[in-house]
Amino acid sequence: MSTKKDTTDTSLEEFSEKKKRPESKYNASILRECIKEGLDAKSIMERIGLANKPTLKHYVLRLISDDRTFYDVKGLYLKSSSRPYINKKGVVCFNIHKVDLGELELKEGDEFVITAEDGLLYPTPEELFVPKRVTTHRTRHSSR
Repeated sequence: MSTKKDTTDTSLEEFSEKKKRPESKYNASILRECIKEGLDAKSIMERIGLANKPTLKHYVLRLISDDRTFYDVKGLYLKSSSRPYINKKGVVCFNIHKVDLGELELKEGDEFVITAEDGLLYPTPEELFVPKRVTTHRTRHSSR
């Protein structure tokens, strides 16, 4: 006859130890203090140690529910998909469908030359880019 394996509580404990959820960083008093100081979403995330906005949104909604008071956090509900940004890898990203390009037509794979003047960035499609001419004066050195 075959013998059954003993499935006691120890095997369940071992399973639950492997699948533990990370401890929540929710702290109502610190979050409330940050909001009352007028900190924006990014500053609050840094102070609490959060990596993403959805978690902060969840915490703020939980605080609103607990306190039965509305809290408004600057920058938490801004939709940034229409605004250009620089990602963690240092790449400038923007959605061309959300930017008024006028008559300029762009397609996948187009490359740009970016120039900086007076603190502003100017992306120019490579085929339209005309480099500034730098004038150099040549002087003749006469050999005697």
